Amino acid sequence: MLKLENVHIYYRKIHALKGISLHVKEKSICCLIGANGAGKSTTLMAISGIQGIRQGNIILQGDSISKLPPEEIVRRGVVQVPEGRRIFPDLSVRENLLLGAYLLRDRKKILTLMEKAFTLFPILKERSGQSGGTLSGGEQQMLAMARALMASPRLLLLDEPSLGLAPLVVEQIMAIIRQIRDDGLTILLVEQNATAALELGDYGYVIETGRVVLEDKSAELLKNPRVKEAYLG
Repeated sequence: MLKLENVHIYYRKIHALKGISLHVKEKSICCLIGANGAGKSTTLMAISGIQGIRQGNIILQGDSISKLPPEEIVRRGVVQVPEGRRIFPDLSVRENLLLGAYLLRDRKKILTLMEKAFTLFPILKERSGQSGGTLSGGEQQMLAMARALMASPRLLLLDEPSLGLAPLVVEQIMAIIRQIRDDGLTILLVEQNATAALELGDYGYVIETGRVVLEDKSAELLKNPRVKEAYLG
């Protein structure tokens, strides 16, 4: 579904991505793991069109999206859940969800998507009139994910969904991600909890200092001695 070919990104003189290449297969969970500052979030920003690339190509279902603005990339079905959730704290849960569907014009479809979101995240239905800023950290993460799903994406980019959450909440979030994949959505997952990511994912890439240094099926990366020593504790 998605290919990155020799992608280079610079932040002024800093060479942040140094020829990243990866392939995300349709209806799978692809994981990016690595240390802080390795280039994982930068990779997602490039795919979303938020960060321009200096060299290389990003291809979505056969078409290059490297030069497209972020809103057009969303129209083509790529939606990102950013690190830190970035919900609108003063708006209600329902209003946050409606903002996720801002590109849609079919009211019936919007209502159907909202009902699906409430089925997937029942706590959000209970909190639908509550302001987003009053939710717990786990509930805010669910809201951020549900808001992204309101855009009816084909490819979901998840940036550190477990960050700052209690272990039981992390288990719940990971189970929901698995369910979303099982429902047919393709997911590219950046996750600092490497064990949880690889146990969940189908395929994985290890990024170090802007380069892919390892790639394999997630189950094989879990057994890899280098990965175990560096990322699995």
